[in-house]
Amino acid sequence: MTCPPDVAIILLQIVQLGVLQARAAGWSDSAAGAAAAADHVHNLPGLLIDYSPHGLEHYWIVERRAFLVHCPPDWVHSFEPYWDRLKKYVERLNVPATAQ
Repeated sequence: MTCPPDVAIILLQIVQLGVLQARAAGWSDSAAGAAAAADHVHNLPGLLIDYSPHGLEHYWIVERRAFLVHCPPDWVHSFEPYWDRLKKYVERLNVPATAQ
């Protein structure tokens, strides 16, 4: 299934920011930070190539949450504008509020 264009733009912006964070962490000798940033975004290109509502739900519930546990607060803050925009698409999937 083709990724909806509005969702694709947001996901690409998340990937871009994640790659920049991984690079910055690497240059700062933070292997753990680089790994956390890369782990957060590594499945998003696949979701863009072969979009599914389940894949978006998995990113939102599993991958985004795992990232929230392992990243610095300023990284969370930098993703919030993208997550705020993506949230309306996730809500259309009827994801339980407790999973958000």
